Amino acid sequence: MAMTIYERRGAIALITLNNPEKMNALGGTMLADLTAAFAAAEADAAVRAVLLTGAGKGFCGGAQLGTATFEAGSEVGDWMRASINPLIEKVRASRLPVVVAVNGPSAGAGVGLALMGDIVVAARSAKFVLSFVKLGAALDGGTTAFLQRAIGVPRARALALTGEPLAAEVAAEWGLIWKVVDDDALMGEAFALAERLAEGPPVAMRLIKAQLEAAWSVGLGEALDAEASAQSTAFATKDLREGAAAFVEKRKPRFSGR
Repeated sequence: MAMTIYERRGAIALITLNNPEKMNALGGTMLADLTAAFAAAEADAAVRAVLLTGAGKGFCGGAQLGTATFEAGSEVGDWMRASINPLIEKVRASRLPVVVAVNGPSAGAGVGLALMGDIVVAARSAKFVLSFVKLGAALDGGTTAFLQRAIGVPRARALALTGEPLAAEVAAEWGLIWKVVDDDALMGEAFALAERLAEGPPVAMRLIKAQLEAAWSVGLGEALDAEASAQSTAFATKDLREGAAAFVEKRKPRFSGR
């Protein structure tokens, strides 16, 4: 059984974590399959957006725990550097906007997988659990950065140190995710959002993603200079001229990615 299902629906790559019996835990070939799926989407010029979700009742339960996992010792760091870390970095640096539909509980590194997307929509029954502390483990999966950036230090520290679950509705109130919808409306809402992004200007999407990511680690002057450079790139595209013309003509723009 494939641990990740990849489908292309028009301009959208739908990627589904597919180990529902184990809450889509990151065991076996899951991370390798997921990395390959994102690489396929990135390489396909017809793909303009990605939608990531999980099969079954959970989004991702984090690492698939077992004797081998607990006996890994210091080797676990090498495994992370070779698997989950590069995946998260590639997704954050992707040209493609990534929508994540969190269909159920997300725990441990699964929280990082959810938050690595650009826009996160969650089912009302979903929850986010930094379960690391309950196992005597440290944080991973990008959660050290994602949580503090989104909801601030006090809340991130409390969630990390207690391991208490965060309900989807509270996650939205705190700004950790974009919005919460009823469970039966999740995929329709997420797919409609992915379609909207897929219709947007690809060059501008790529530039905006890169700008927002870089701005976390630079000063104001460097951010302003980077904005000027990115705007020069955007203004040289046919898409910008199409967007301007559509605005004047009061019609929907038709972006080509050029």
